[in-house]
Amino acid sequence: MTGRRSAGNSRTWSVGSWVKGFFLAGALLLTSCALHPGAELKQSSLGFNRALQHSLAEQMILNLVRLRYGEPPVFLEVTSISTQYGFSGDLSAGARVNEAYPDSYSFGLGFSYAVKPTFTFVPLQGEEFARRLLSPIPVEHLVLLLNSGWRVDRVLRLCVQGLNGVPNAPTASGPTPSKPPRFETFLRVSRALENLRRHGYLRFVFLEREGRAFPALLISPEARDLAETREVLRLLRLTRASYYPLVGPEAEPGPDRIRVETRSLIGVLFYLSQGVEVPERDVAEGRVVLTRLPDGRPFDWKRVLGDLFRVRESSTFPSGALLAVHYRGRWFYLSDTDPSTKATFVLLQQLFALEASKGKGLSPLLTLPVGS
Repeated sequence: MTGRRSAGNSRTWSVGSWVKGFFLAGALLLTSCALHPGAELKQSSLGFNRALQHSLAEQMILNLVRLRYGEPPVFLEVTSISTQYGFSGDLSAGARVNEAYPDSYSFGLGFSYAVKPTFTFVPLQGEEFARRLLSPIPVEHLVLLLNSGWRVDRVLRLCVQGLNGVPNAPTASGPTPSKPPRFETFLRVSRALENLRRHGYLRFVFLEREGRAFPALLISPEARDLAETREVLRLLRLTRASYYPLVGPEAEPGPDRIRVETRSLIGVLFYLSQGVEVPERDVAEGRVVLTRLPDGRPFDWKRVLGDLFRVRESSTFPSGALLAVHYRGRWFYLSDTDPSTKATFVLLQQLFALEASKGKGLSPLLTLPVGS
């Protein structure tokens, strides 16, 4: 009798051991999959990317609002991102051999997982602040932007305050001016250039002569008799030529070249800050400076920026906002249904990234040889 129970128990324990081993192996496999760092790294890196992009974009909107209110901007830059992964787990199993079949088994599994991201921010200040924000945008950077698919009028209106003496609201490159800016002629020039580019008659390129590369504007021979071409040459006081070198403000003006006066990056921000709407209460209480016409009426900056950039304001959180920041008890936001503002904002962010390369010997991607 004892021998049969022993034999029976031996057979039962053999089956139970196999079942318990199966569950133990499955538990270990499940734990390994759940704690696999590769899958979590992919998910967390995407989350970090979205969080960082959103944070830097909101910082940009906040600084534009600050400038509109006459306050200094503050820029924080991410210098490093590090992540620590923590894992802990416990596994338990038990078996009970009964006098009568079947035996019973117990199984327990627990684990925990933690991700600890660390973003390191430093303020942009000192020499780096002066180099990136206060110095003029290099003309070479304009050509790179113009060759990357951006509209000519968008890039020029944002980054340039004068072409061959034709002003583009140069007083807007600083705190809100008291008098209206001059911009109408520049607007006509930039739109005519964009129309020529859209039809394939115009290119901004790097030319090479005697081993030296320089930026230039090319207008195809087929476009020389078009109305837009004649208007551009007349307004910029240019003579007919196969190409026009783009020179900086330090160069002498001439009818065979285009003298480009670029804004600084902080000048671009001041310029765009005029597109920030402010509540009437803040205007009435003198919290912002108004630009006024000669008769004393407020100048409408939508004439300059209305089709380029607009930051709206609301007393409540805007449901249709792409980005929104809460400041001075109001919400300032970019509308998700304003494609022109969204495009200008993306261009501004690209410009910030491009200006980080100042002083690092950025080379043109393509140069075309010309005769001497």
